[in-house]
Amino acid sequence: MSIYIKNGILHVTGAQDKLRKKGQEKPDFLTNYTMLDIETTGLYPYRDRITELGGVKVRNGQIVDQYTNLVKFSKNNSVPAFITKLNGITEAQIVKEGIPAEQAIREFREFIGDDVIIGYNVNFDLNFLYDLSQKYGLPVLDNDYVDVLRLARTYYPRERHNRLLDCMQRAGIAQVEAHHGLQDSLDTIKVYDDFAQHFTDDLLEKAQSKIKNIDLTTGELDYVDLGWHNPVQNKNIVLSGNIHMNEAEAGKMINNMGGQVDNSVLATTNYLIMGDQDFFRKDNQDLNAARDLIKNGAKIKRFSETFFLSMLDDWARS
Repeated sequence: MSIYIKNGILHVTGAQDKLRKKGQEKPDFLTNYTMLDIETTGLYPYRDRITELGGVKVRNGQIVDQYTNLVKFSKNNSVPAFITKLNGITEAQIVKEGIPAEQAIREFREFIGDDVIIGYNVNFDLNFLYDLSQKYGLPVLDNDYVDVLRLARTYYPRERHNRLLDCMQRAGIAQVEAHHGLQDSLDTIKVYDDFAQHFTDDLLEKAQSKIKNIDLTTGELDYVDLGWHNPVQNKNIVLSGNIHMNEAEAGKMINNMGGQVDNSVLATTNYLIMGDQDFFRKDNQDLNAARDLIKNGAKIKRFSETFFLSMLDDWARS
């Protein structure tokens, strides 16, 4: 096997160093952990920023400590209008009340320590926290974690939506979601505790069984194996430049996951995956072809290999 998922973690021979070295998801009900939630300016750590950190430390099922701070960056603290509408956080607030990003992440990393991390759709939070920790040379955020969203999907398998707000309303915890780090952490503890009271051993085993273990390069995979949000399903994909993955194995993976690998960029291409050093090169013929096609209306997304693998890893952990 050269590209596979083991216990929810993506493994890619030749390109493993391009993936975050995060911990393993372990669905369970614990009494000692750190619950966390962050607010951001968007969905992607490579271009968006953390605006707020919130965390709650629990020991023997009881809250023993809390952390909350707005996060201020040296160059840019703008907040998109739709984010301000969602959570009320403004640039002016961050500038006035926030603490510098390096101080904030150092404090928060120390607050988390070696605890198992719990959160709602927590892989999203971990990506931002991992990257900011790495930026300032802090210990790798490789703590194991529990995703309450996975528990929610197991407990409410027929519901179309299983947002934190949905679970809060179903359990009678609250009717609105704060969209602030600390309060959302406190609310998630209530949802987590509610699940702990109602889960059976069979339900917990079912949640644990949903962690992916798949060889992505051997044989066609069915929908049950692929699970949620397969990122290459029905996508036409071109691999270009200095790719560290074995391209033949990457092609098998894409085909097995319901995608199609093409040799050249066409108007029907969905993804152009390039080596990290090729992303801005002017002599990459595939990239130039994609640019010309995009000017004429083609919907081609251009990804670096690292971004593509990160996208695959997020799916592997979903």
